[in-house]
Amino acid sequence: MTRLRKTLLALTLSIALVAGLSAPTFSDEKDDVKREQRKNEQKLKDAQEEVQESTKAARDAKRALDRASARLSVAETKLGQTRGKLAVAQAEDARLRAELDKAEAELRSAEARLEAAEKELKQSRGAVESFAVEQVMAGDTGLKAFGDLLRGADPGLFSEQMSAKTSIGDAQVAVMQELAASEVMLGIERDKVERLRDQVADQKRQAEAVVVQMQALTAQAQAQAASVAQLVSARAGAKRTADATLVEDLKLQAELEADRVRLENQLAEIVRKELAAAAAAAARARKKNKGNGGSGGGGGSSNSGGGGGSGTGDSGGALSRPVPGPITSPYGMRRHPITGVYKLHDGTDFGVGCGVPIRAAAGGRIVSQYYNGGYGNRVILNNGVKRGVSVITTYNHLSRYAKSTGAKVSRGDIIGYVGSTGYSTGCHLHFMVLVNGRTTQPMNWL
Repeated sequence: MTRLRKTLLALTLSIALVAGLSAPTFSDEKDDVKREQRKNEQKLKDAQEEVQESTKAARDAKRALDRASARLSVAETKLGQTRGKLAVAQAEDARLRAELDKAEAELRSAEARLEAAEKELKQSRGAVESFAVEQVMAGDTGLKAFGDLLRGADPGLFSEQMSAKTSIGDAQVAVMQELAASEVMLGIERDKVERLRDQVADQKRQAEAVVVQMQALTAQAQAQAASVAQLVSARAGAKRTADATLVEDLKLQAELEADRVRLENQLAEIVRKELAAAAAAAARARKKNKGNGGSGGGGGSSNSGGGGGSGTGDSGGALSRPVPGPITSPYGMRRHPITGVYKLHDGTDFGVGCGVPIRAAAGGRIVSQYYNGGYGNRVILNNGVKRGVSVITTYNHLSRYAKSTGAKVSRGDIIGYVGSTGYSTGCHLHFMVLVNGRTTQPMNWL
């Protein structure tokens, strides 16, 4: 009995004693005590049930854990045993196959000997049967010889006939003995053949059982191998994807390099011609000033102050914004958002939606417009000489063109529309400024 139960029992006895000795005025208190007692008993019962449930749940969980641990231990033991059995089974399979081959060879040899012995025994039986028939047909040679002796035959002939009969009898006895021995040996061979057949059959059953076991073990291994193969296949797929990406990147790199060389050569020629034309225009202006007696000495500078002496671009020394959008990626070193390569971002990106018109940053002539794997659809615009240097602007990732190659455009003319072609993560304009054929910070010109 627990301490709590003893306490409750004592309390109950005390209450009963007080109830028996006290006056009826204590009946209300007694009822209160009993109600309180019933509440406490109910609480105690509930608590005990909760403890029992918790204990049972803990016990069940512990048993489940023990069972799982036992199963895990058994499974690990069986796995180790199975792996060992597989190795033993493989060795046993090889041994049984060798013994089976040997037993089958012995069985074939024994069956051949048995067949030869049966054939020989059959011939021996035939000879004995023929001799017996001849003896029956010829009658008793001993009686015949004795009759001849009685009829006055030579006693020596009688002796010879009797000796011959004895010899024939001995020979026949020997044949009969040999026949009996052959039958005994034949029986032994038959027993040996049967034993070999049983042995071969038993070894075949053992070999088949080993094969079945090996097949089951092999199936488990194949299932594990299939799981590994899936991982290998996934990795191989990832590698193939990476290899394909690398091939595409190398192809793009080669394309960009070839395009860079071609473009540099083309732009170098443009720069040479533009600077030569500007120099020739300046020389003509100086000559003209000298012819005018030096008056209007600022004429040369006013004529070329905008750098438009070649007549390719307009007279403005600065460039206008090609689109109204905000800058999303400035000119400078950065990690490419697609390739992940840390390299020069050779232009300024303006964040504008696809289809927004792109306007010429200055007047000029469209040198080229074509698709490039990295820049997408691009327009190259020769803006002539500005601030004493050749200026060329390029507009990249266009969705489509608005002019044709060779077209002469004015500042603010629409030359194309914003897109996301080439290596691009979204609609934007990649705007470039080339000074004497080399990229520069576009914002210094806007």
